[in-house]
Amino acid sequence: MENDRISNFDGETASAFLDDMSINGFGLIRLAIERLNDDDERADLTECEEALVACEIVAAALGRPADDFPDDLSEWMGIFIQEGSDSHYEVINLAEQAAMAIDRILTDSELRELWYESPVFEAWMEVQVKLQERILD
Repeated sequence: MENDRISNFDGETASAFLDDMSINGFGLIRLAIERLNDDDERADLTECEEALVACEIVAAALGRPADDFPDDLSEWMGIFIQEGSDSHYEVINLAEQAAMAIDRILTDSELRELWYESPVFEAWMEVQVKLQERILD
């Protein structure tokens, strides 16, 4: 499997998170990232998957979306996280916390453990490192 086939937007958890966010608002981005960073226990699978989608949204708000960033999510962001708006400012200010969340996922999480057992572990790691670079650049 090539890197461009590994996506943080695939899967039921990502889909459910995006559905919840479309109903409940962009505040879920902050909650997903903070929940992962504030928890002293090992990050579970769902928390990690939600946080990675939230981190993808932060990267997009910074003007560096993933190549596979969903069109409907871009449209949603254009309405609810318009560039220059207060909500946009709130989301881009999550960049440092988002980078920390990715570190946590890559070092000690159920999601890392799951991917570690996969033959495409290195490719998955590369996708996450590139996400972090898009956030921090």
